[in-house]
Order: sequence, then C-alpha cells, then structure tokens
Amino acid sequence: MKPYLPLTALVGCCLIALAIIGPGAVSPVRGAAALGLQDDFIRVAEQLKPSVVSLKAVTVVTYRLPGPDDFFRGTPYEGVFRDFYPRTVRQPQVGQGSGIIIDSRGYILTNYHVVGGAQQILVRLSDGRELRGQVAGSNQRLDIALVKVSAPGLRPAPLGDSNRVRVGQWAIAIGSPFGLDQTVTVGVISAVGRHGLGRNASGYYLQTDASINPGNSGGPLLDINGNVVGINNMILSSGQGIGFAIPINLAREVVTPWLR
Repeated sequence: MKPYLPLTALVGCCLIALAIIGPGAVSPVRGAAALGLQDDFIRVAEQLKPSVVSLKAVTVVTYRLPGPDDFFRGTPYEGVFRDFYPRTVRQPQVGQGSGIIIDSRGYILTNYHVVGGAQQILVRLSDGRELRGQVAGSNQRLDIALVKVSAPGLRPAPLGDSNRVRVGQWAIAIGSPFGLDQTVTVGVISAVGRHGLGRNASGYYLQTDASINPGNSGGPLLDINGNVVGINNMILSSGQGIGFAIPINLAREVVTPWLR
C-alpha cells in the first residue's frame, strides 16, 4: 500500500465532516449567547409593559366655514344671508400617544405635545382599564408633561441614569405606534447629546434606531436592565431608524416639583 493513502483518507474524512456540519453552522456557545440575549428582551418586556399606558387626548377645534358672504362679498347682497348659515363648526380631534407610570399614586410621564391643550385625556392601562386623566404639570418648551389618574395597583417603572448611557448599548422602546398598544421594538443608542432639535432646541437628546412611530411619543426608552433612560419624543421624518428621546434625568428634574 502506498504511504500517502492514510493522509488522503484523513483529508477525505474532514471534507465529509465539513459537508455534513456546513460552514454556516452556529456553535453551541454562540447559540447560548443569543438565547440569553433573547431572554433579556423578554424579561424587560414582561416587567415593563404593565407600566406603559396608551393616551388619547381630545381637543375641540373650531373651523370657519365658507358661506354665501364669501360669494357676495363686495356686492349689495353681502351680509344678507349671514344669519341663515352657520359661520363656524366645532369638531373634536383625537391625538394619540404613550406614557410611562413613574409613581404608584397615579403619575404618568409623557410629552407635552401629546396632552397639551386637551379638553379630555383618556388613559388605557395594560390590563385594559380605561381612566380619565388630568394634567398635573407641563412644560411646553421642554415638551414634558405629567398626567394624574386615580387607580389602584399601578406599577411604576424604574428610572435609570441617562448620564451613564453609552453609544452602542441596547435600547428598547415600548408604546402605542398607530394605536397598536404595547408594541416593543429593539435597537441601540445611536448617539447622545444631540442638540438643536425639535421644540427644545437648547436641550439635548438621545438618538436611537429602535423603531419609533406616531403614537410612540411619551413612551419609555429602556436599557437592557429595564430602566427608563429616555422618553421617546420624535423622529426624523425624512429618514429611517432615526428617533430621539428626552433624557430621563432632564424629565425627572422637571416633574419632581409636580409630584405631590
């Protein structure tokens, strides 16, 4: 028998093994790490969803209606038909957003643009209860508001430290985009300290690629430990995956005097 045959047989066995295993096979170590991360996402969602609420803000808007006066303006008939046609109509408008319970006494943190100027605020909890809310405090310039409800068994979310947030860490958003309550999306912190944006041009924002859509405003941005690090505030409409959140340290400083 030729001396190189055992080496050839060994190489053949290796090739057969590679063909069976496949180049894309995931090692047990990597698979375990992925499952562990998945468990972290599940844990955060299960622990924090009871603290996230859906908000509806009802505002009555008055519209001016065109009438015969517009057609006869500047003619002898101007004003003749004024008493026969209504000049204005009042119509309710319903805005939608999210909020996060920060105190078991019923205080909910959200954005000013979600509830500001509303004649009626409807709050839906994760367990399906629907409550009436009232604005306990607001800051239009910083786009921060606090809503108060009366209900037992409310679970406040733990607040983190936004000064410790780092670019690249996990970011988890929970809210009601387009009315889809308790929606969870995952991304990373894309940047910190973004200036010159939105209503608060002098402040700074956390940037994330976690999916944020209309209805997410006022909901929490969380770290992998389930701590609230930001309040989802706005998106860059001309792009994708570019959302911004108000740092929780700023929001906490603003609302603390309103907690009474």
